This record gives sequence, structure tokens and C-alpha cells, in this order.
Amino acid sequence: MSHREAEKVEVSVTFKRETERAVLVHDGDKDVWLPKSQIEIEGGEWPKEGEACDVLVAEWLAKNKGLI
Repeated sequence: MSHREAEKVEVSVTFKRETERAVLVHDGDKDVWLPKSQIEIEGGEWPKEGEACDVLVAEWLAKNKGLI
């Protein structure tokens, strides 16, 4: 299975900030940069700084970043 076909997992995080290609989130323990190309946000729009949100992340990436 390629990375594009990978299972996705939902991760609850706090949004911190975004750049053109990535978002910085906090999972309760640490800050993590996630590439926008590998994630989906519930509702399609990023919340304001400090707000909680659920993000769909490819399982391989969530494991790699220590989110699961």
C-alpha cells in the first residue's frame, strides 16, 4: 500500500499556526508540524490559534510524528 492509499486516523489537537505548506499543532504533550498535503481538517477550515480541532492524518505520518 502506498502512502497515498494509507489508512487515516483522527487526532485531536490544538491549532497553533500555519504556513503555506504546513500547520503547527499541539497534541497535549508536544508541538508537531504537519504538512497540509498529508492531512484533512474537520470542516475544511483551520480554527483560530489556540482552538481545538480534529485532524485526519495518514496513519504512517501520525506514527512517525508520535501522535499515536
